[in-house]
Amino acid sequence: MFISSLVLAEVEQFPLDGYNYSPLRDRGFAQYLTKSIYGSNKIALTFDDGPDAVKTPRLLDILKQYNVQATFFILTEKINSTTLPIVERMINEGHLVASHHHMHTNSNQANLETYKMNLKKSIDKIEQIEADMGVFQNEMYYRFPYGAYGQNTHYHHLNVMKEISQQIYGDNCINFAFWDIDTVDWLAGMTASDVKDNILAQLFGGTAYRHKEVMNQGVRSFTKEAYQVTKPVGGGVVLMHDIHQRSVDATELFLQQAQQLNIEIVPLSAIDEFSYGNKLCRTL
Repeated sequence: MFISSLVLAEVEQFPLDGYNYSPLRDRGFAQYLTKSIYGSNKIALTFDDGPDAVKTPRLLDILKQYNVQATFFILTEKINSTTLPIVERMINEGHLVASHHHMHTNSNQANLETYKMNLKKSIDKIEQIEADMGVFQNEMYYRFPYGAYGQNTHYHHLNVMKEISQQIYGDNCINFAFWDIDTVDWLAGMTASDVKDNILAQLFGGTAYRHKEVMNQGVRSFTKEAYQVTKPVGGGVVLMHDIHQRSVDATELFLQQAQQLNIEIVPLSAIDEFSYGNKLCRTL
């Protein structure tokens, strides 16, 4: 069951002010799709789970070559003396740096204090990096690890996000992001070409790839399965991961075709559902 129809009247990606989210009831993410750019040939590229000391710089080289801005949902536990310059480079080259939490754990399995502590730690770390650079990024996007939220029976993650945001900004400023196009780039057996084709299939139709669950003597694994996309969405937020070489290579393959196919790559902040409008978000 998704959020009530009254709340759905004007869904935005910010947690709703004045609404108390209920565990197990207010969940799912179909209601948070970026339908404003469906059918437009517009996409936003987003990358999770970095920064990676080797692969992320190569990806940044490719994005710079094609003059494309992306959003990086980083795990702040990965920031160290080696990867900090990579995050600084993201910011200097016009990319949005966002939170993918402090560590890649399932939020539904974390108790309230642990989730609250690690969410705040992640946001604070990104804001501190920007402050040290003398840079002000108004947007603070957040993506749940595994997209998992709303199923811990003791609290609801969106309520916590509002609480932490009030502590940091004095306003409801943490804007959470799911995705419309899952490239399944994490799946073993996927090639760079497969990952690229998953984006194109969701824009124009055609062959795509998804994961299929396989049980062998009680052990679960996943395998690649081809299928046909007959009703492409024609735009949306693309989910990739900058920790996989196939994803970096797929980005280059995709960008080589994007201009020819009249695909426009836009920042997350340029999409209506993710717009901050006149909201000014500065740390207290």
